[in-house]
Amino acid sequence: MAVLDVTTATNIIKFLYPDYTVPRELRKTNPFFAMLAKKTNFVGKSVEVPLTINTTQGGSALFSAAKSSNELSTSYSDTYKTFTLTRKSDYSLATISGEAMKAAVMDEGAMVDLFQDTIDLAMMTAMRSIARNLFRDGCAWAGKVGSIAGSVVTLSTPSDAFNFDLGERVTLWTSSSFLMDNDVNSTATTPYLVTAVDRKAGTITLSSNTGVSGGQYITRFGDRIASSNDATVFTNSRVITGVSQWLAGSQTGAVTGANAGAQFQAAIYGVTRTTDKTSLAGNSLDCTGAAPDEAIIQLASDINAEGGRPDHCFMNPRDFASLVKFLGSRTVYDRAVSIEDAEIGFQAVTLMGDAGPLKCVSDINVPQSQIFALQLDSWDLFSLNAAPHILDYDNQQILRVSDDDAYQIRIGSYANLRCRAPAFNGRGYNYLATTTY
Repeated sequence: MAVLDVTTATNIIKFLYPDYTVPRELRKTNPFFAMLAKKTNFVGKSVEVPLTINTTQGGSALFSAAKSSNELSTSYSDTYKTFTLTRKSDYSLATISGEAMKAAVMDEGAMVDLFQDTIDLAMMTAMRSIARNLFRDGCAWAGKVGSIAGSVVTLSTPSDAFNFDLGERVTLWTSSSFLMDNDVNSTATTPYLVTAVDRKAGTITLSSNTGVSGGQYITRFGDRIASSNDATVFTNSRVITGVSQWLAGSQTGAVTGANAGAQFQAAIYGVTRTTDKTSLAGNSLDCTGAAPDEAIIQLASDINAEGGRPDHCFMNPRDFASLVKFLGSRTVYDRAVSIEDAEIGFQAVTLMGDAGPLKCVSDINVPQSQIFALQLDSWDLFSLNAAPHILDYDNQQILRVSDDDAYQIRIGSYANLRCRAPAFNGRGYNYLATTTY
């Protein structure tokens, strides 16, 4: 059990560091998570998410033809589809040793309250877990092995290095036709440890390289179980379903290009999406060869043609920087704010789309070379109580560890991402790519 002991606690005690503020990794800013509407009444085992994807088809210049068309349309039930959304659980635990707790409490000059600081850090871990899955495909993979030298793994997508932290335990999975089937070297029960992270180089170092090879998937320990076939790649995941899966678009049921490794399932939550990929799985656009602003404007135009009015476009910080450099003096800055709290805002670059201004926002959780043009009011994080929150149903926020001189704080969430109109949103891939890869 990882314990916040005296050695660590001394970093936040004033008599050792009288003028020092407790350091925080401010890179863990999550714009989409902050701006997303939060609904906390996800009661029951599941919730139905109904979509109207079609008009009634009882129309014709000939009455008898209209009548027969109407009867056929009714029998096919083409007008309405309903996703049956379920919750996903996520947990974050932190422990304070009894000695560290006593030292902090007894020292009146302590810079911060040890309890509150530990809770904040545990809450940040829980928030980060949700945020990093918001743009992914719901299959739990946080990165993919591109190559390995010694124990240093170079990730296929360099920006995925931001999905890993020192001391994190991970499981590796073999790849067979993009199927995460068997765990490598029994890491589902004996995980590898992340011992170093180089986010600039896009590498992580593992505690062992036994069985590790290119093409394998990396997940956080416990985030999924093994799959026996393609159909269970998605259902065997324990994490929330991210925007990528909701917006599989034309790639529904297939894996291609920059999204090799993303499992775009034909059917999710009881709905087979291949009958109308745009209405049921959103818009997708291959951005290969397009200028940075042209790709975004084209994606917004495709969405507008489906009746959507995208207002924000989220992208990786490296891609955002490329957009700003490309626009140069044409750059128009604005501020993107949370739907629920106007005091939460982020710097944005505004482009003009078919349906009005589109605010482009940098978010570290977006995989590099992908963009997401979204109509924000069609999304929410639907949860049972706040996501995340302190698990204190017995009114005990701090729990005594039965077999140790320590106390534990437990944070959790029971939530999932809900999209009420996939067609009003879109995903671009191969963004800033000169060739398909």
